[in-house]
Amino acid sequence: MWWLLWMLWWCGTSAVPAPGPDPWKCPEISHPPIVECSCDMPHTLRCTGDSTAMEIIGRRLKDLDTAYVSLLDCTVQNFTKLPGLLLKGVALHGLVISSGEISEIHRSAFEGLSAPLQALGLPNNQLTTVPTEALKSLPELDRLDLSGNRLRVLSETSFYGLKNLSFIELSNNIIWKIHPDCFNKRFLPQLRTLRLRNNKLNITSISYLSSFEILEELDLSNNNLIGPLKLDTFPNMDLIRDLQLSHNSFSSIKMGALKKFYNLKILSLHHNQIDVLEDHAFVNLTNLTNLDLAHNRIVAVSGASLAHLTNLIDLDLRHNFLRALTADVIIPLRRLETLKLDENDISIIASDALRATTVLKRLSLSDNPLNCDCSLVEFAAWLSNSTLKQEDKESAICTTPPSLENALLIDINLKDLLCGEEEENQSPIKIKINLENYIFNGEEIFLQWFIEEKAAPYSCDAIFVYEDEGDNEVLLESNDLKCNSTNMLDSRFLNVTVPNVKNLIQNHKYRYCVVLIGSPQNTDELSLILGCSEIIPLIKNVNVNPTLHQELYKNQHISPKVIGIDANFTSIGNLAINVNIQPIKNQKQCELNIVIFELDDFNVLFQHKINCSSPKYTFSGLQDNSYKICVNIIYNSSPSLFIERLNQQNKQKQSCVTVFKEEIKNRKISTLDVAFVTSFLVLTFTVLVIIWAVRKILLRPKLHHHHHHQTHHQCFLPPPDLDEQQRQHNRYVKLQATTKL
Repeated sequence: MWWLLWMLWWCGTSAVPAPGPDPWKCPEISHPPIVECSCDMPHTLRCTGDSTAMEIIGRRLKDLDTAYVSLLDCTVQNFTKLPGLLLKGVALHGLVISSGEISEIHRSAFEGLSAPLQALGLPNNQLTTVPTEALKSLPELDRLDLSGNRLRVLSETSFYGLKNLSFIELSNNIIWKIHPDCFNKRFLPQLRTLRLRNNKLNITSISYLSSFEILEELDLSNNNLIGPLKLDTFPNMDLIRDLQLSHNSFSSIKMGALKKFYNLKILSLHHNQIDVLEDHAFVNLTNLTNLDLAHNRIVAVSGASLAHLTNLIDLDLRHNFLRALTADVIIPLRRLETLKLDENDISIIASDALRATTVLKRLSLSDNPLNCDCSLVEFAAWLSNSTLKQEDKESAICTTPPSLENALLIDINLKDLLCGEEEENQSPIKIKINLENYIFNGEEIFLQWFIEEKAAPYSCDAIFVYEDEGDNEVLLESNDLKCNSTNMLDSRFLNVTVPNVKNLIQNHKYRYCVVLIGSPQNTDELSLILGCSEIIPLIKNVNVNPTLHQELYKNQHISPKVIGIDANFTSIGNLAINVNIQPIKNQKQCELNIVIFELDDFNVLFQHKINCSSPKYTFSGLQDNSYKICVNIIYNSSPSLFIERLNQQNKQKQSCVTVFKEEIKNRKISTLDVAFVTSFLVLTFTVLVIIWAVRKILLRPKLHHHHHHQTHHQCFLPPPDLDEQQRQHNRYVKLQATTKL
């Protein structure tokens, strides 16, 4: 255990050498199996034994005048209570007692020591409360270890009288409540290190503490700290240098959340659930040198969030969801030496991410899906010329294209880093994504992108927002973007609502970029498709219908369309039309254009428009003929470029059905129909009577003796002893039975 090794070293080096020329000797205390002792460091004594061991050890140490033991570390069994005057007359600087069973300590257990005890450890026992009364006899105590016990609550007086305490170890308990004044500097004016790892503390129990102003090291790892990390999460911590917050459930870091930690040098936030680092999240942390954000859910890191970390040396971003390495991550960190990016989703490394002036000494990129195309030429050149260790250079491994899969980037000739179809014919295919329409209504930004048809099929991946700051562009927003071109009205037009517009400032200038994942030219390979707008000032468009555009953009993924058409004649000349359309949120924004054509020459006979919310209509005045009925959707909103384009597309997307003559006969029963049905029934009845009469005649016995020679099938041959008349009669009976079957 590290705490024990540290205490052994501290007490051993602080011991006062024994007088005289002879070197220090380990006291010989051995009485197996009651007690056995040994020394593994100067001025230290480690003993094991049973419940009587402590009494024997204390007596022997008091008798050894020439031996000076600075630290006594005892592991005893079957020992549940420390008795009073346990080590009376013994001079020690440090004492550690552990049995796994100690649950009670006598109030006078540490009285009578001949030297002031400076370090006390009672780890891995069964204490449920801090032994405050027993600790009052140790006013000079500097270090206290109560880890691995069953402590639940820390009261205002838990450490009363211990004004010299500088180190408190309370990890691995079940502490869920701390009195606000428990660690107040009035009671613990020397406290510098507090360790509360692996307890049950929540945000409330921490934020209500009166003060941590004098602390330099605080460990709150593996607790129940949930939610965003905000300015009011912690009390004042003016002197804190090392803050451990790993293995909690922080979801994000808000703007200015840590500005009270201006002396902080080490910040550990690994194994949380952080997905967003807000801009200026690390403001005032100009002294921070080590930042650990590994094992979180971070998708992108903006330059504005890291811009204040001017002295950061070590940045750990392993095991996140980063998709690209951009200049925003590295350029603001002028003193960065170590960058760990293993186990992310990085496929793109911007050409300006790493420059000749970059002073990185360590860069690890293992387990990232690098796309080794022409966009990686600058990074590959930097990597080859860098002073990184060979293992770091070899961590950059290609995933795509297939021809370079699993290849080390440093082993690839720069001429072989090609784009698209350059691999075959040196003529790359570029897909254009242009911003065609930009609308800002004061509250939301709507973007319409034109995407070349050869990009389809594609899906959306992310949208980025950059702010123009003169010579630099800073990444402000990075958000997931969901779409599927197969479900769109027209895959050439992608409509996007920009999220988090409240973070943008009117009249400032921004660039918008979308990232798509597609398989151009209907290949099986997936590729990233990037499109960016020009720099656009955030100015409200006045001549727009924001409600209309908002509804259209929100419902883009639904792609309203005609599913089916039911057409039936309900009476002579009346044709009922019922159109089934895919539902949309506001069907009043569209109309159905219904057209009836003559089937032979396709002349338009009738045309009518109805609202999508009530897609039924009946045409009158039609003749007994065959017709073709076609339906298409028309948006009935105020004119705009976007609406005109939608309507133009829908004209080419008609749904049609044909009604033939056989289907349009009058469905009502006429007089002629009644006469025909009556005649048919009479005729059927007559035929049945005749059949019944013939059957009766055939079944009557034969009286005449005129016989004809009959040839019988073997299945119906009568027995040989029957006369001819019986044979003939049986033949008919058998045939009748067969007929019934």
